[in-house]
Amino acid sequence: MDANYHTHTSRCGHATGGDEQYVRAAIDAGFKILGFSDHVPYEGIHAPYDRMDYDQIDNYLASINNLKEKYQDKIKILSGFEVEFYPQYIDYYKYLLTRCDYLVLGQHNVTYLKDDLDCYASDDDVEKFAEALVQAMESGLFSYIAHPDYFMMGRRHWNETCIAAAHKISKKAAELKYPLELNLNGIRHGHKPYKAGLAYVYPYRPFWEIVAQYDTICVYGYDAHHPTTLLEDDRIITINKIIHGIPLNIVENYRF
Repeated sequence: MDANYHTHTSRCGHATGGDEQYVRAAIDAGFKILGFSDHVPYEGIHAPYDRMDYDQIDNYLASINNLKEKYQDKIKILSGFEVEFYPQYIDYYKYLLTRCDYLVLGQHNVTYLKDDLDCYASDDDVEKFAEALVQAMESGLFSYIAHPDYFMMGRRHWNETCIAAAHKISKKAAELKYPLELNLNGIRHGHKPYKAGLAYVYPYRPFWEIVAQYDTICVYGYDAHHPTTLLEDDRIITINKIIHGIPLNIVENYRF
């Protein structure tokens, strides 16, 4: 793996480290590409533990662009945002793409910035989550789908609704050639007591067993919230144990 497109900064309020420290760690780890994709801000929304403020966009992009130039001989740096898909903000997402290199879809809610799926995800929430991912992919605004099994954070039971959602997401990703991320950060939550037994919340194996039924691109993403996370390649070993035996089309050196 020589590229990571899922990297945060301290501006989101739940990550630590300086922007340049992420770059230096990525170089030490042997990455050829480092993409910054901090949580997108929304005008008028102050959520200091979830995302930067709207007036920090200029500072964020200026910092990343300066690092692009400073380290251009050592690593390719990209600027982006991790975005929830809300149809009413399509024009805003298009505007962001005039200023950055790419957008990551990271759906954490199915309603505008409330009812986080990591707290609870009903069957109805799961259906809405899958539909949001499909609409986002169809919009053509996103380059990368982060943690598509995120809804399992707020559940302890895998059922027919989850199966249907996994099929819907996987089918659309295969059709439109969107990469689905095997998130390397979900394991930090540890094992949870699902009805089928203890398991990490994501990657959640039954979801990826369905992904494997489609011609879907799969990629690893560090979802780094600390510079040294980029040095922890043992995370890939742990994830590979979770998905062992599933015939996924994993592209380790993925390029947009």
